[in-house]
Amino acid sequence: MSALFRRRSDPPPAPPKLPGLPTAPMGDSTQTMYVTGDARRDTDRIRMLVESLREVSSASDPDELMVRMVDRALKLVGAERGLLFTLDEGRPVLRVARGANGQDLPRNAAFSTKVVETVLASGKSVCEKIDEAGPFDPSRSMIDLNIRAVMCVPLVSHEERLGVLCVDTRASERMFSRSDLRYFEAFADMLTIAWTNRRMLEERLAGERMRQDLDVARRIQSKILPERPLEREGYSMRGRVVPAAETGGDYFDFFMTRVGGSEDKLFMAVGDVSGHGIGAALVMSAARAYLRGYSASSHSPRTILRRMNRALGQDLGADMFMSMFLCVLDPRTREFTYANAGHTRPVLLRGATHETEDYRVTGIALGVEPEMDYEERGPFKLEPGDTVLMFSDGLTELRRGDELYGRARVIESLKRHGRHGADELLRGVFDDAESWAGDAFAPMDDVTVAVLRADR
Repeated sequence: MSALFRRRSDPPPAPPKLPGLPTAPMGDSTQTMYVTGDARRDTDRIRMLVESLREVSSASDPDELMVRMVDRALKLVGAERGLLFTLDEGRPVLRVARGANGQDLPRNAAFSTKVVETVLASGKSVCEKIDEAGPFDPSRSMIDLNIRAVMCVPLVSHEERLGVLCVDTRASERMFSRSDLRYFEAFADMLTIAWTNRRMLEERLAGERMRQDLDVARRIQSKILPERPLEREGYSMRGRVVPAAETGGDYFDFFMTRVGGSEDKLFMAVGDVSGHGIGAALVMSAARAYLRGYSASSHSPRTILRRMNRALGQDLGADMFMSMFLCVLDPRTREFTYANAGHTRPVLLRGATHETEDYRVTGIALGVEPEMDYEERGPFKLEPGDTVLMFSDGLTELRRGDELYGRARVIESLKRHGRHGADELLRGVFDDAESWAGDAFAPMDDVTVAVLRADR
């Protein structure tokens, strides 16, 4: 039992030796001096401490735990009021105020701020009577509130101050003794253990819930990505996502559709939702639905992004947005148009010259400004051997120590593998990045790469 109690710097005089209870020497400040000399009362106190720990520990949630802490404190020391404070940026905040009748007191219940602040500042307990002469100067509020006695102890776990527990009484016949304070401190130590255990349990449960959310997000992400490569009329489309430890909002898509009576068009997009977890995955799912729905009535990247921006603006929170690069290719004419809503700039590798060009950003990310317009670039021609490499910033921001992988290495990798087919090119880009990062290839963000290649 003594291992549960904190070291006190000012031990009281040793109690009378009781049968069956050893007495520590006077110089031992680790002993817990809450015994009174009354064997029956001391036995009852120990029993009540154990019962209190059992009752408090069985609380179903943190709020109930704090209420039980105060109720048991009142019962143990026979006080009239109990107040529990937690810390908010170092300042005490009243969380629980209870009466001896087990009823809540008003949340604006008056209390001695001086007593609470003294305990917080010193980290030491206070036990005072209003008429007691000594170094402690009672605050005016104690006198105004007609408080006759008060005990206040810090709640400390591994040198971290969690809060303050106070009890007081107005009855002059119920003054608190030094043994009452030691008993109250022992109770506070037990409460701190229960509180800390509860907090650790909540953190573990929160971590488990987060892992479950991430699993759901990964499943959503895997379901909305294309299941197989796309090859149409001399063009190949490939894509791959390497998920981070925390699932992000990376997205790629490619498909063929026909608008009205026109010829089939190839659509390809790469996007990135801000944030992580299931929220980002749900936004990705919505974006995919909007993109495929709007592409059935328009083959203009500008028009589609404008409509997606308005729609996603209603789905996204104030702190979320989504970047997207969208391109449309007419396989018959080889004409290629695009618009870029704040996404990492894709790179075009010309098959004939082996030179590269960037596809620049033509507007801000989706969901930021509801009436944002997007410049549409093109049409350009994709000639045989030309390759468009689209990727997320998770690729360029791979780290090896303090060094970033960077855009220049991505372009070097594209040139190294650009004369190969789409499958080998995609594999080569990932292999180069993983080889550079080595054992550090554990991306903090999803790494997404998509390839559009004109094979002939």
